[in-house]
Amino acid sequence: MDDKFIKELRKISRDDRRRSEFMIQGLKETLQERKEEGLLKRWMRRRKTKKNISERFSSDTSSSHK
Repeated sequence: MDDKFIKELRKISRDDRRRSEFMIQGLKETLQERKEEGLLKRWMRRRKTKKNISERFSSDTSSSHK
């Protein structure tokens, strides 16, 4: 989702029905963009995600809990 989408979403009240429809439309556009990405870009994005997750849950022994 781009910055323009986020700004528009923030303008809409949380109680407004349009907000949920707007979010669904934004998610559909994001998924379509990802689907149209090249193979290398998709691989890089997935690799980055796996790396972040593995770093978050790694059993790092260098950090000591006092």
